[in-house]
Order: sequence, then structure tokens, then C-alpha cells
Amino acid sequence: MKTRRTLATAVAAAVIAPVALLAASPASAATVTPPPARPAVSASPSPDTFGKGPSVADLEKAVAEARKAYDAAVAAKEAAYKELEKALDGPTAESLAYDAAKKEADAATVAHTAAVKALDEAKAKLAGLGGTATPEERAAAEKAVKDAQAAADAAATAKTAADGKLDAAGDAYDDMRVAAARAYSLTQQAVEKARADLAAAEKALADAKKDEDDGMCEGDDALVAELTGLPAKVTAGTTVDLTVRVTNDTGEAVDRAYGQILLAPGGKELASLFDLQYATSASAKWRDVDSWGVAVNVGALKSGAHADFRLRLKPAASLKDWSGRIEVSGWYERGDDCGANTTLKAHKFQVVAAPVASPSPTPSPTPSSAPSPQGGTTTTPVGTTTTTTTAGTLAKTGSSDALHGLALASGTAVLLGAGAVFATRRRRATDA
Repeated sequence: MKTRRTLATAVAAAVIAPVALLAASPASAATVTPPPARPAVSASPSPDTFGKGPSVADLEKAVAEARKAYDAAVAAKEAAYKELEKALDGPTAESLAYDAAKKEADAATVAHTAAVKALDEAKAKLAGLGGTATPEERAAAEKAVKDAQAAADAAATAKTAADGKLDAAGDAYDDMRVAAARAYSLTQQAVEKARADLAAAEKALADAKKDEDDGMCEGDDALVAELTGLPAKVTAGTTVDLTVRVTNDTGEAVDRAYGQILLAPGGKELASLFDLQYATSASAKWRDVDSWGVAVNVGALKSGAHADFRLRLKPAASLKDWSGRIEVSGWYERGDDCGANTTLKAHKFQVVAAPVASPSPTPSPTPSSAPSPQGGTTTTPVGTTTTTTTAGTLAKTGSSDALHGLALASGTAVLLGAGAVFATRRRRATDA
């Protein structure tokens, strides 16, 4: 079975056992690796059918059974053809019975013909007696006619019975041959149906393998990724810690389970503006994410089990009045198969500017005091006023430029990046 997932070519995989961060470090300060793409999900008529379709193994079994049924249908057709040949050419019980009835009917016909002839002769003899015939001769002739008539009547009765028996035997013989022909016709139809069933099963298997070759993951929302801890409003310049819990509700153990988050609208500026980090249960160390999204491998999960990883957002102090969302999804790998969520869970939030503190009044210089050299006993740090003023100016200017640039870049990512990201396929991760 072939690889079921691919990444966009710009994405590199960094293996961190037992966590895989599917985003590479930027090549330079101006280059930010895009976040990992979700696995491409195979189409399905209804979300209710996700995870319920036949597997390749099931389809292979179906092909084997269909081929077995086809072979059996062909064998039945061959046997039915032999029976048809036998029915037409015999001998069969019906043909033997018919032959016997035919022989009996022929004999009865001969006997009846002879009896009728004898009756005719007796009648002719009686009619030919002249006036010179004695009473005894006439009585004998009349008796001969009477006996011949009785024999002719008996022969007629026997012939009628034999003819009826022959008709019945002929009907049975015909019915047997018709039944044999019909049975053969039905086996021909069964062969055609079995051939069509086999072709359909083979096509379904070929399509399934083609889907695998195309890297399509099975749509499955049973592996759940949940985000907690995100407030509706986040103050710029502060830190927010979040938790992503990945739960395996697929009913079977999975070899690798992934939770993925994406900042949206996405753009490379978000990597520096939000300073995204993650940490896992295996290591409390926070790791930087040089992208606006991250996919974390939480390892193998038994059915019903879950695993967490932590996220940290630190929106820049210059970022204000920003509205967006965090999109959460999950996927898993089980052997050579993979399943991916069909939908994203969006959590909206807003970054608001920090409250502006009132500036402290600048002390008036004392005319009589001589200027003190730098590094003297003054408690005001060198350049404090200038630094504060400059920082304030940069913050205002930088904030405005960043927002405009972010809006433009985010729009581009939504319009152009979505198709590029979701149309790709994921290669199997080589990590744990």
C-alpha cells in the first residue's frame, strides 16, 4: 500500500521524538516556512459514511469471492449444457418412457387395425350368405361378427389408452427438454451477472488503490482535537497559554495521532507577530514555531485515550485591533492507512492594545545646577526620555504598517494559499 499523505514541497519535517513539528526553520529572516497542510480527504456522499467504507482488504476479499462465484457460475453452465445435450439426445428416463409408450401405442394401433379388418371380413361373410345357407351357418356367421365387433371394440379401447399414455410420455419428455434448455439459459444469465459482479468488484478495488496512490486519506472526524484556554480578547504584549487535547474516538488504536492549529487569516508575518511556541508532555521546554501553524505528533493512542500538548501565544505589543481565529483539526495514521478530520474547529479571538500609561512629568532643570556628566549619580537612565519617545513613535508607526501588511498578506494567503495547501497530499511522517 502506498504513501497516503504528502506535504507541500516548501514544507520540511523536523523529527522531535515523540513529537514531529511539521514546519521547518526559515532560511533567512525574510523567509518563513508555511504551516503544514492538512491531509487531503477522500470524497464521500455523506459525513455519516466517513470511516464506514470498505477497506482495500475488504475489497480484495470481495474480488476473490466474486471470482469464486464467477468460476462456480461457469461450471454450472457447463454442467447445464451437458444436461441439455443428454435431454436432447438421451437416453433419459423420460425418453425411455416415451419410447416404451410409443411401442405400446404402435402395437395397439396394429391390433386395432387387425380387429377392424376381422370385423369387416366377418360382416362381409355374413352378408354373402345366400338363401341356401343353413340356420347353423347363419348363426355361426352372426356370432363371428359379434365376436369380431367385441375384439374391435377392445382393440379400440386399448389403442385409446396407449395413445393417451404416449401423449403423457411425450409431454413429460418435452417438458424435460424444455426444462433443460431453460436451466441452461439461466446458467448463461448467471454467468453474465457473475462476470458483471466480478468486473464491478475489480473496479472498486482498482479505484480504492488509485485513491491510495493519489494519497487520499479517509475522512474521519472520530479523532478529536480540542483547544482550551483561549480568551475572547488577548492583550497585545501579553502571553497566553493554551492546551490542545487529542482524543482517539475511532474505536481502534492508532499508531500516530496529530493535533494541528493554524492562525487565520494566515500569513508569514504572523510567525513573528505572535511568537508561537509549543511544548509537550515529554518535554517542558518551549519550542519556537517559525510559521503561523504547527502540527504535533502526540504519539500512539489506544482507543478512547488522549494526549495533550501546550501552545503559547505572545502577540507583539505593536499588534492591536487584530481579529482572527485559531483553526484546530486532527488526523491519524494506522499502519499504511490514514484518516483526517473533514472540518476545522474555529476559535475566534481579538488582540487588543494594552492600556496606555500616563506619562510622568518631566522635571524642570535647575538654572544654577551645572550639567552632570553621563554616568553620574542621577537615577534616570541615560537616554530614557529619548528612548521612550522613540519607542512610542516606532510602536505607533510599526503597528500601522504591520496591520496593513498583515491584512494584505493574509488576504493573499486565503485566496491563493488555501488551494495550494489543501490540494496537496501528505507523505508519511517518519517519526514515532
